[in-house]
Amino acid sequence: MEKPLCANFSSGPCAKRYGWSPPSGKFVGRSHRSTDGMRLMQEALNFQRKVLNVPDDYYIGMVSASSTGAMETLMWSLLGAKGVDVVSHCIFSKHWENDIIGELRLPDVRVFRAEFPNIADTQEVDFDRDVVFCWTSTTSGVSFKDANWIKSDRTGLTICDAASAMFVLDMDWNKLDATAFSWQKGLGGEAGFGSIVLSPRAISRLESHKPNHAIPRIFRIAENKAVNYSIFDGFCINTPSMLCLEDLHENLTWANELGGIKALAQKVQRNKEIVEKWISEQSTFKFLIDEKYRAPHIACFNPVSDGYLSMSESDRWAFLKKIVKFCEEEGVGFDFLGHTLTKPHLRVWCGPTVEADDLEKFLPWVRHAHDKVMSG
Repeated sequence: MEKPLCANFSSGPCAKRYGWSPPSGKFVGRSHRSTDGMRLMQEALNFQRKVLNVPDDYYIGMVSASSTGAMETLMWSLLGAKGVDVVSHCIFSKHWENDIIGELRLPDVRVFRAEFPNIADTQEVDFDRDVVFCWTSTTSGVSFKDANWIKSDRTGLTICDAASAMFVLDMDWNKLDATAFSWQKGLGGEAGFGSIVLSPRAISRLESHKPNHAIPRIFRIAENKAVNYSIFDGFCINTPSMLCLEDLHENLTWANELGGIKALAQKVQRNKEIVEKWISEQSTFKFLIDEKYRAPHIACFNPVSDGYLSMSESDRWAFLKKIVKFCEEEGVGFDFLGHTLTKPHLRVWCGPTVEADDLEKFLPWVRHAHDKVMSG
């Protein structure tokens, strides 16, 4: 069997694009406040708007601590004016649920839960309240296919963790008021930094609502109802890594030249079709997630062989680890074990930096590894 040229299938940090090389480092040792540093930051913000088709009246800023820092920034700064509905069906949405209830201690919180590997029922979500949700679950592979479930005439804000959806899916920005994402997923960028995108309605909330809770400085994008607009001009709250920023700029340049989000989403669709074809042509593995809410770029699947199904949960994890180890030793696939806080499964990232040819060559090795491990 042929081996893939790039064998990285981790769900974060994700594979680098073909042709990637380390940034030149010409900005290392330079101030992010310098003329050159500010130009790099502003160009990166403008590129994000162009690549992602973000509306002109939305605000884009850079924050620390990846998507986690971005989500905490949004929740600590925006929540408290209304009751909150949390759509919780994955590890990270449960983190946001716990923070809203246990740390922010907001008094009026409703939670709509679903257990792995399902997606929460949103029929009873009230959009006259604030709604917090993950668009795509990195840890379980479930995803909303569209934003039709979100009301256009809402009076509350939608606060979206789009970590694994951004630069992968064509987002409906009219349904998103406050969005958080990182650079390490769809773009294959470096971890540790992320972006926030705020609609005019979210800006209005910052200008009209002063939260009762204290807000750590790292999350403070407004103070006493005064928005720190400089964040959206490239003045981050704390010092960014200029090397990571340079890498982001180069990745965005690639994405823009490719054709923006439309072209990135087309690559994802091609990868999705490859995995579906492979699943349909063999009987050793089946998808873990129902098609109606299966993420196109996170393929989660499991063996359905009698030997595997007769194992205990701990033995299933041990078996899957052996599959991954076999592929790693052969140099054909790295880091595709499912998230260990979920149930046993394999998880393969199929985002736009994963090439279709590599995916086609890799998948037969997974079945081969299964057979080798099962035979002892």
